[in-house]
Amino acid sequence: MTTRRTALLVVATLIAVTLGGCVAVGRSGQPASTSPNDPASDSRTTAQVTDELGQLPGVSAAFVSTGPVGLPNQLELTVGLNLEAGYPGDVPALLDYTLAMAWSATVEQPTTTAAVAFRDGDSALDLAPAAAALGWTGMAGPTLAVSMDEMADRYGPWPGPVPEKPAALG
Repeated sequence: MTTRRTALLVVATLIAVTLGGCVAVGRSGQPASTSPNDPASDSRTTAQVTDELGQLPGVSAAFVSTGPVGLPNQLELTVGLNLEAGYPGDVPALLDYTLAMAWSATVEQPTTTAAVAFRDGDSALDLAPAAAALGWTGMAGPTLAVSMDEMADRYGPWPGPVPEKPAALG
């Protein structure tokens, strides 16, 4: 076989492997099967967590996703809430409950950080004071990047249990 032909074969193989690997990559956080006899049916999806968070009083929209970031096999937990303008609730309790809920999603284990942001109406809400109230001092806002170690220290090993909604959140 010629060197050129060998090089083309290697490139074609790499492209096929790369494209084949992309089929399984996504940000959906959804299980492949929801059959009642499949262990994945006991899974708690990010879509379920998103829906539950979106039903909280004062929350107009929610988003929870686990997806690739940076190097291969690196997954970030991304969490966002849109709050009604002038949200009157307990922001530290909301932040704590939101992260605990996101940590309870069982489909894809995050490996890098939990990136969390809240919007208060049309503005980003600075979460640094709420993080400090939870004992995470020195975090800059408005968006927080909570390490997996910090998440495990607070909420237990992944996946965490489904938390009870605090009375402060209605």
